[in-house]
Amino acid sequence: MLNQFIDEVISKGAEALLPQNLDEKWLDQIYVASKNFLKIAATAEGEIEEDEVLSDENSMMMLSSIVEIAHHQSGYEPTGKPFEIPEDLIFEYISCYSLAIVLECIARQSDITMEKPTLDTIFDRDWLFDVEQKCPEITNLLNKLISGE
Repeated sequence: MLNQFIDEVISKGAEALLPQNLDEKWLDQIYVASKNFLKIAATAEGEIEEDEVLSDENSMMMLSSIVEIAHHQSGYEPTGKPFEIPEDLIFEYISCYSLAIVLECIARQSDITMEKPTLDTIFDRDWLFDVEQKCPEITNLLNKLISGE
């Protein structure tokens, strides 16, 4: 399935990986990984272990999406030196992307409208804060989804 995701979505470029541009099939797959990550992050008492959150195919799709968007943001060219997301940013990017995925699922299943992330704002906590400020009911929905209630 990961190869199919690469062929059908990643090959179209970073814009295709924004949550609002994913079709239901791929959004649902990444939603599972996003929800799992957020649940682990909310209950973790220390550092999150990479193998806790990146051990299945859905998580690999999510991580591939994040890397592709980070490539785009940095202006990375495949012919250049190897690209690496700094360790202190990887979980920040995963958190922001996961929240954006969950917010998109909420928007599609409700009448709640919210500002959509762009390639420039997808990893920006200020964008998430603005969404929450403009749509305070989102906080309760997120808490319920992440806690499994």
